[in-house]
Order: sequence, then C-alpha cells, then structure tokens
Amino acid sequence: MAIAGLCLVSGALTACTPPDQRLFNPNAGKPPKPHYPPAPPGKPAPAPFLQIVAGTPKAEWAPAVSRSTKLALSRKPDLLFVVTVLSPETGSPAAQVKSIETLTEQDGKDVADQIVASGAPPNQVQIEAKTDGSSPKGRIRVDLR
Repeated sequence: MAIAGLCLVSGALTACTPPDQRLFNPNAGKPPKPHYPPAPPGKPAPAPFLQIVAGTPKAEWAPAVSRSTKLALSRKPDLLFVVTVLSPETGSPAAQVKSIETLTEQDGKDVADQIVASGAPPNQVQIEAKTDGSSPKGRIRVDLR
C-alpha cells in the first residue's frame, strides 16, 4: 500500500510543472514586442489662390479677383484658373444636387466671368463643383495650375 501511495504521489509530482517566473507573470521570458509609432500625418492641402464665401456681394470680391487675375497672368500668361464651387452637405442627394447647381449658377459662374473680364482667355478658366462637409457655408475657391 505504501508503494502504491508513493507511486501515486510521484506520478502527481511529475505531471505538475515546477513553479517558475511565469507563475506570477505569464509574459515573463517572452521577447518584447516593439511599439511602432503611428505614421505622421500627411501634408495639408495647399492654400487656394483665392477663396470667397458664397453669398458675398460682388462689389466686395470683384476688385480682388480682377487684381489677382491680372497679377497672375502677368507672371505666367498660360495659367489655368480652376474655379471650384464647394457646397455644404445637405440631407438628401436631390437637395445636394440642387445646392450645387444653385451655387454654381450664381456664385461660381460670376467668379469665372470676372476672371475672364479681367483678361484671362475663356479656355483658361475651368469650373468644378464638389461637396464639402467641413464648412457650413458654401465657398468658391480659385486655384492655379
């Protein structure tokens, strides 16, 4: 009987792992995982050549557009003026289309006409329309290429 008890105890002891450092810290002895910092943010978009808030009276922005257009054309006569109408996001897609059409017909076309009246050939003026959720009001941007 003593031999059977001794065999039982020795069998139980061989089945157990001896206590080591992992008893209290399961990650002990494992190689560390390096921390990689996140990638730095990209460059912000370049500032526009001109930016006009939609609904601004023409008398306020027309002289600045004329002066800037003449200055740009004097430095580089073959510039492309990209007039971008940025419309704020609205509820439905139909309302968004209506908002873009209204801003393009009213403000975007007026800015493009003022650029042409200031001396730029009509084939050097391009009109684009986009939605922009970052601004509560519409904007007209003029970029140069």
